[in-house]
Amino acid sequence: MASCIPATTLRFIQVLFGTSFSVVATVFALGFPAAAVGQSIPSTPALARDRSPLGDLERDLTDIFNDPKFSNATWGVEVQSLQTGAYLFQLNPTKSFIPASNFKLFTAAEALSLLGPDFRYTTQLVTTGRISDGTLRGDLVIRGAGDPTLGSEQMFPDSNRVSIFDAWADSLSKSGIRRIAGSIVGDDSYFTDDLYPNGWSIEDIPFYYAMQTTALAYEENQVTVSVSPGASKGSPVLYELNPNTDYVTVENRGSTTRDSLVLKRRHQPDSVLAAGATQIDISRDMGSNNITIAGTMPLSAKATTQQIAVEDPTLYAATVFREVMEEHGITVIGQTRVSRAPTAGSTPSKPYPWLKARVLASYVSPPLSSIVSVMNKTSDNLFAEELFRTAAKEVGGEGSWSRGAEVMKRYLASVSIDTNRTAIYDGSGLSRMDLVSPQQIVTLLRTMHERQKSSQSFYESLPIMGVDGTLANRMKGTAAAGNVRAKTGFVTGVRSISGYLNTRDGEPLAFSIIGNNFTIPVHEANNLQDLVLLRLVNFSREK
Repeated sequence: MASCIPATTLRFIQVLFGTSFSVVATVFALGFPAAAVGQSIPSTPALARDRSPLGDLERDLTDIFNDPKFSNATWGVEVQSLQTGAYLFQLNPTKSFIPASNFKLFTAAEALSLLGPDFRYTTQLVTTGRISDGTLRGDLVIRGAGDPTLGSEQMFPDSNRVSIFDAWADSLSKSGIRRIAGSIVGDDSYFTDDLYPNGWSIEDIPFYYAMQTTALAYEENQVTVSVSPGASKGSPVLYELNPNTDYVTVENRGSTTRDSLVLKRRHQPDSVLAAGATQIDISRDMGSNNITIAGTMPLSAKATTQQIAVEDPTLYAATVFREVMEEHGITVIGQTRVSRAPTAGSTPSKPYPWLKARVLASYVSPPLSSIVSVMNKTSDNLFAEELFRTAAKEVGGEGSWSRGAEVMKRYLASVSIDTNRTAIYDGSGLSRMDLVSPQQIVTLLRTMHERQKSSQSFYESLPIMGVDGTLANRMKGTAAAGNVRAKTGFVTGVRSISGYLNTRDGEPLAFSIIGNNFTIPVHEANNLQDLVLLRLVNFSREK
């Protein structure tokens, strides 16, 4: 083996795993790129002379990032000791990169710092009308305040999606209301009337991760469509909506096919029917709420599920609430409509008369610390955009993306980040116009590590390697599992991971690793990042 693998790589593997050369097979079993393990790339003369543990680390990491499969890509890396402040490794640390969802680190830090971990949203059900003889003579208004948790499956995975609306309808019934003479109004004027930030790809718009962001958000501004086989070959597939609402229409072009005939045992004539491949596509027509189901599904196939973003989420929330009230026996005479804010920078001509409004019911969200945890663990884009625009409104006075960028830049400047070298367009990182550097991310991580008030909430919100969130299935059974806490990020051609870890000596590190412009499968970028993180968690300053 020593004759075919370079000595530098063998030394690296020994350091990495603290064992014999036979663990080369283990490295390959983990799925790491062969070039990163078996390739010998000459070190610089300075590194060649430095035989210290830190010199060995820099040589090994340099070899990893010289993987030829990424020769057309750019990597940006910074690794800093939180104990000494020294940098253990840097590669293009000040260059600008598209961060993808690593930008949520900025959004989380800003929200926790400016709003506080205990901040809660309040969504109110109000009216300006009067109640007489069981009739509410006026509009019933759901007043949004930017809360992303209303009906959220991510926040309340075990709850009924319409539970809050059920509770509100029960409250109205108990107060004697049997009839609404006015309209059901969804009010999203807390934010400005711009539904998308700059830089989102139009191809993403119908899907759950690229939803419209409104001050009144319900069920994360999406509907869940579940599709299962029909009763017999040739019959239409079956579908269910959650919540079960008429707000969307479904065109069902999906059909059920017979199962495939396959061999029960290899090289034997016995055969059995088994499900073949499901080829079902669930999509929404651009600019409408018409959902199309197309394709085929075998008889014994398992159900397939897709979350679809809805058009005009505020009207969606008002519509579902009206449907729930009618199920509770409350008749609504008026329309279902929306009260919107003006476009950013303009002034409303007829503001809603809130001074005369009476609160009939309300919903108070979990604390911001819990909301940030869901956002980072699951990389939830709606949560991020709602927090970004809430900070804009609460601190900057206007719930727009442009004001959000201004408030964010002021916050970043307060933690010594040069905002002249950033580009900020949204809060989730889905915009391909966002630009930050690995050094700026590490500066933020270091700042949050030092700030007592919000550091614990920030740290605990990050996915744990091999345990939960977006890192649940990465590097299980390695020294990194349970050690690395980090935020991941992905859009096409971009893979990022930034966070905290402890070395073998227990030295705490902050790190940021961002790859841009690669054209190979994303799992190759994951493998490279994982190899780097394994090397870092196994690093020791002792020879």
